[in-house]
Amino acid sequence: MVTAESLNFDVLQIIFSYLSTPDLASVSQVNQSFLAGALPRLYRSLCFYHNQAKRYPRIVTPFAVVKAHPDLAAHVQNIDIRVIPNTWLKQRTLPDPRFLHDCVSALQVSDFITSFTCTIGSALPPLLPFIQSKPRLRTLRIEARLTEEQTKLLCQLRGLHSVTLENASSAVMDALPKWADALKSTLEHLTIHTSPHLNRTVLQGTIKHLPKLRGLHVIGCLRVTHVDVLSATEYTPLLQSLAFTVMETDFASNLPRTSLTALKHLAVELVYYRLSSDPERTAVPHSLIISLLSLTRFTHLASLALRLSDQQTFPTTLIDEMVEMHGTHLRSVRFMGFTLDLDGLENLMECEGLEKLAISVPADDIYAFSSALAGHATLHTLIDVVDHGTHGKRKSLTTDRVGVLLEEVPCLTRVVNENRLWTVRACDGADRLRR
Repeated sequence: MVTAESLNFDVLQIIFSYLSTPDLASVSQVNQSFLAGALPRLYRSLCFYHNQAKRYPRIVTPFAVVKAHPDLAAHVQNIDIRVIPNTWLKQRTLPDPRFLHDCVSALQVSDFITSFTCTIGSALPPLLPFIQSKPRLRTLRIEARLTEEQTKLLCQLRGLHSVTLENASSAVMDALPKWADALKSTLEHLTIHTSPHLNRTVLQGTIKHLPKLRGLHVIGCLRVTHVDVLSATEYTPLLQSLAFTVMETDFASNLPRTSLTALKHLAVELVYYRLSSDPERTAVPHSLIISLLSLTRFTHLASLALRLSDQQTFPTTLIDEMVEMHGTHLRSVRFMGFTLDLDGLENLMECEGLEKLAISVPADDIYAFSSALAGHATLHTLIDVVDHGTHGKRKSLTTDRVGVLLEEVPCLTRVVNENRLWTVRACDGADRLRR
């Protein structure tokens, strides 16, 4: 007879892979076998988010636990710090010193980390020296507001596969081309987000060292145009994922000729500088989107994401162009800041292989919306994109409205709305809606 204590360790690992963190914490208290099976997953990632910061210091952080029990550090693979608790000292708000000390101590003993994320600039400098000795580190995401001395430490990192730099300082941008040259044999993904110091020269000087790059995302960098980003792709023949921002003043710019034959994922953010009552000036840049679609015409584009800073209706004519050029291969489409009329939505459903759609769902007209999706055979995930910048009250999705969607669109199995998720599972021959 098989008992819980006699289960093979590998079998326990498979079972526990389906459990959430709170459930893992519960099963770890059953017996010693369950504890041994749950610990590697419980401490694989050390994370600290806003919901934890609100309860600090009433709760014990995972960093403090690893500091107190260094043997747990053998399981740590990912460190993710999105917020740090603050303390009030001499009429100034400063990072909590005890929290930082716990983070440093945990990082020191975690020799096997493969991913490090710290999006709080004030927390990074004391942690930076201890990242140097992590030979397995492959993924780095940081808020890179660093001094020249701190940048020198950063540029000593080697073997990285993915780098994300947010709000990078001029020191980091100046050093980026040389650092990229040192990473050219391993770096495959580079993201630069909202850096006011990135310019065309730095971008070109960086990308030319990265022939193995498969992902390039340059978002919200005001001194770099989409033309600069597209021009830089001549050095990246293997590029599969591309994202960039197009500012209002550059909507009419001619696109450079570039080869994107390997491209599979494209994301474009269209930004208006200011509000205007002139409908012509705030209209969707039709010619620009057509040019972007044409530029990728001969690629097998699997996902397309378009974001507009000012709410607009996406023209049906552009939907037709999108379907004609990429309908065969598109699997995921995301519209943010755009709405679709029913004709445009029906035309989009001509993408026969579409599996995931992110769009603003009109909850007050759910029956017509459901009918537009009803004939599709592969769409399994619908994401309701909520634009918090729009004015007026917007009806939200409810379980009843989601039920209508799932009844009208048989292939749909997941509906996502902000922090809510509805799924469908087979149960005794019938479909059951779960929230």
